[in-house]
Amino acid sequence: MEGTRILVGVDGSTTSQEALRWAIGLGEALGGEVVAVHALGLLDRWRDPDASARSWRRTLCTLVERTWCAPLARSHGRHRVEVRDGDPVDVLLAAVEDEQADLLVVGSRGVGGRPELALGSTSLHVLQEARVPVLVVPDRRPAAAAAHALRLRHLLVGLDHSQASRTALELAADVAASLGGSLSVLEVVEYVPAFPLDEPTAARGRIRRWAAEATMALLEAEVRKVRARGVGVQVVVRSGDPAATLLEVADDVDADLVVVGTRGRGGPDELLLGSVARTVADRARRPTLVVPTTAGAVHLRGCTDDHPERASAGPRS
Repeated sequence: MEGTRILVGVDGSTTSQEALRWAIGLGEALGGEVVAVHALGLLDRWRDPDASARSWRRTLCTLVERTWCAPLARSHGRHRVEVRDGDPVDVLLAAVEDEQADLLVVGSRGVGGRPELALGSTSLHVLQEARVPVLVVPDRRPAAAAAHALRLRHLLVGLDHSQASRTALELAADVAASLGGSLSVLEVVEYVPAFPLDEPTAARGRIRRWAAEATMALLEAEVRKVRARGVGVQVVVRSGDPAATLLEVADDVDADLVVVGTRGRGGPDELLLGSVARTVADRARRPTLVVPTTAGAVHLRGCTDDHPERASAGPRS
């Protein structure tokens, strides 16, 4: 069976370098292949007006391979570098289809303010349109500044019993099992009483406790298969706004990775990305894996056979 193929966008920025570090780490842990992709349309400003188109392309390909993607050459996994013409979003989405990638990794500066700028245009549009899981990697946290190897001690998964969130849980279990990490599985519930002005406080408290206990029981059933794989799991039930609560719990458990599913359009102002996934990916100070419903029953697995024809490291354009 063919192993996991991870596609990562590179553009020479510090955020794309961090995205590349994550792609390499996951590729090595999963025994998969990393394909680094650069869209030539990004760097017209780098072009020497006196250079021919062929000379400029050759110079840029050398820069991409030997400088931006130098960590790939030092890695222990299979890898390739692709240089393609076109808009970054179009190039990345087409490469995902052409390469039959299982995972797309992109860097993001995440501005968190104006919605039209959230995540940066490339990351946001990729999240809206990708049909595979997308790992959004922000600038490296200060605590990880000196770290080179990828370490995933603890992952936080948001669960709401949708198919997308179940797939998110399965992917998180794959990663945790491969890297020796553990999971926190969170469900956020919001109790709204039918008669908020008349209900006694004691009765409201009993109903909330009953709802939390029922939710906890459902969560325990959901994670049974994950525990059977030898992955440590703790279940967490909180009340409140889903996105804000996910971010809060991510800080509480010091998650190295947040994993969320998205069912796509949730309203006229949410474009093609669910508001919870978009908010968490934008505002989290840690990498976020967003799993769309369109991903289907995807898994991140190692390779079980060799494909030497895909082991070259030179750029192709």
